[in-house]
Amino acid sequence: MKDLNNKGKNPANQENIENSAYTEADNKGKERKFRNFIKEKLLDRFTLSDDAASQDEINANVHKGIMIKGSNLWVLIFAIFIASLGLNINSTAVIIGAMLISPLMGPIIGVGYSMGVYDFNLLKESFRNFLIMVIVSLITSAIFFTLPLISFDQSELLARTQPTTYDILIAFFGGLAGMVAQTRKDRTGTVIPSVAIATALMPPLCTVGYGLATMQLRFILGALYLFTINSIFIALAAFMITRIMKFNIVLEIDSIRKRNLNRLMIAIIVFTTIPSVIIAISIIKRSSFDSNYRYFVEQAFDFEKTIVVESSAQYYPLYRKKPSSIEVRLFGEPLSDDVINNLKNQMSGVYHLPRTDLIVRQSDHNDSGIAITALQSSYTDLINEKNRQISHLQEQLSSIRTIDTLAVSAMTRELGIFVPQIEGMSLSRHVSFNIDGAPKDTIFICILSFQEDAVSEKAPDMDLIRHWLINRTGTDNIKILVEQSL
Repeated sequence: MKDLNNKGKNPANQENIENSAYTEADNKGKERKFRNFIKEKLLDRFTLSDDAASQDEINANVHKGIMIKGSNLWVLIFAIFIASLGLNINSTAVIIGAMLISPLMGPIIGVGYSMGVYDFNLLKESFRNFLIMVIVSLITSAIFFTLPLISFDQSELLARTQPTTYDILIAFFGGLAGMVAQTRKDRTGTVIPSVAIATALMPPLCTVGYGLATMQLRFILGALYLFTINSIFIALAAFMITRIMKFNIVLEIDSIRKRNLNRLMIAIIVFTTIPSVIIAISIIKRSSFDSNYRYFVEQAFDFEKTIVVESSAQYYPLYRKKPSSIEVRLFGEPLSDDVINNLKNQMSGVYHLPRTDLIVRQSDHNDSGIAITALQSSYTDLINEKNRQISHLQEQLSSIRTIDTLAVSAMTRELGIFVPQIEGMSLSRHVSFNIDGAPKDTIFICILSFQEDAVSEKAPDMDLIRHWLINRTGTDNIKILVEQSL
C-alpha cells in the first residue's frame, strides 16, 4: 500500500521538477539578455577602442610631442608671455588664449605613457625635455615681470599660491581628456589636448616667474607646488589611460622591480597630495567660519534699541593653538553683561563657532562719532539696496519692451496674412484705475489701421480679429480701435 501511494505522488513531483527547471532556465535567459543589453547599449558607448589609433601611431605622436625645440620652443615662449600678461591684468580670457597655443602637453604625456609601457629611454627623454620646458618658461615669465609694467598681486596670481584638491582634480581630468584625445585616429575632434593640459600648467608656471621677478617666496613656493602636483597627476592620468588601453610593453621587467615602481608612484602621489588636502580642508573651514560669523552677527545682535555699527573676525586654524575672534561695535542702548554672556554661550552650540572669542565694544547715545558712522552705514546699505532694486526693475522693463516689440511685429505680419486690408497695428498694455485712484485691471488697447476703401467695400471680420487677439495675447480684456488711413 505504501508503494502504491508513492507511485501516486510521482507524477506531481515530476511536474514540480520540470516547472522548477523551466523557471531556472527562464531566469538564466533573462539574465543573459540583461547582460547583453548592458554590454551592447551601455558599455559599448564608453569603449575607447573603436576609434583608437594604432600603438605605432600613438608612439610616434608621443615621441614627436616631447621635443621642445624649434617652433615648439618659440610658441612656448610666446604663450608664456601672453599668459603672464593675462595674469598681470587679471584677465581670464587672455590666459585662455595663451592655453590655446601652448605646447606644454608633450613631455608630461610622454612621462605617463612611457611609465605605462615601461619605455625607460622615452621616460628619460621626456624628463629631460620637461626640465627644459620648465626652465625656459620660468626665465620667460621672470623677464616679463621685470619689465617696467604695472604689476600687482592680482586674484589670478594669488589663486595659484594656495593649491587645493580642486586643482588636483582639474589637472587629473584634464590629463585624462588630453591622453584620450592623443590616442585617437582623428585628433581634430572636440578636445584640444594642449588646452586640457595647459589649463593646469600655464598659470602656475607664470606665477613662479612672477615670484622670482619680485623676490616673493610665497608666490614661488605656492605656485611651484601647484605646478608639481598638477604635473604628477597629469602624468598619472596618461599612465592610467595607457594601462586601460592595454598597450604592448616595450621592456619586460620582473615582478619585484614592477612592485617597487608601483610603490614609488603611490608614495609620490600620496606625499604630494597630503599638503593640498590640508590646504583644502583649511579653506573649507575658513569659508564655514566666515559664513557662521556673518549669520551670528546678523541674528544674535538683532536688538530693538541697539545696532551693529561694524564687525570683524579673525580666523585661526587648530594648529595655531590660538582661538579665533569676533569683534562687534555697537551703538545705542548698552547690552548687559548677562546678555553678552548668553551670546558667548550660544556661539559654539547654536552658531557653530567653537574656539571663538567674542569682543563687544559698546558706545552710548552721546558718542557722536559712532552715531555718524552708524547713520552712514545705514544710509549706505539703504542706497545699495535701492540701487539693486532699480537695476533689477530696469532689466525687467528692458526685457518687457524687447519682448513686446518683437511680439507685436510678428503679430502684425501674421494678421496681414488673413486680413489683407490691414495696413498696420499697434498694441499696448495699460493699467485702468477706478474713481478712487486705485489700480483696477490691466487692459490691452489695439489700434488697427485699414486701407482707405477697406471699410466701405469689404469690411473686415472684426469678430475674427478679436478672437485672434484673445488667442495671441492670452486675455479677453482687449479694446479694439479702428482708424482708416487717408
